[in-house]
Amino acid sequence: MNIRFGITMDAKCENKTDLIINLSNEMKAFFENRDYGNDIKNYTIGFKSVDIPKGYEHLFKQHKPSYVKDKTTINKFTGENHRMYKLFLDDITLTPEEYNAFISSSDEDGLELVKRRIIDSLSNLDKLPKSVKDFDKERFKKDMKIVLGYSV
Repeated sequence: MNIRFGITMDAKCENKTDLIINLSNEMKAFFENRDYGNDIKNYTIGFKSVDIPKGYEHLFKQHKPSYVKDKTTINKFTGENHRMYKLFLDDITLTPEEYNAFISSSDEDGLELVKRRIIDSLSNLDKLPKSVKDFDKERFKKDMKIVLGYSV
């Protein structure tokens, strides 16, 4: 399985960026040679940690999880094709309270907050479309907990 992070962080979080990148790299290496079925091959977690200015809340809303079986889009600026194939997209947007805790926390506590949010987001897999039949979500959830350091 191919795991990716899409990271959006503001300048106040720059001292925490390496934490998220390192976590992303660990998860990518852990899941790289694992297979959970034929219906989900790619899993992307969007992570947003931003102090949202008044009036711009709509730009940083938490998106609902979604599944894309096969879709190709064209970047309007570069003309490049981007194919999304058997992809589950999940989104983690820190609340203002979480954001403040994250930027002021130790690295260990900040990382723990992010890991807890990832674990909580696993429940989104229970809302997969009925067309997704060949995916061992329980084994995937178990492995995600293992890579994040939670006992199973």
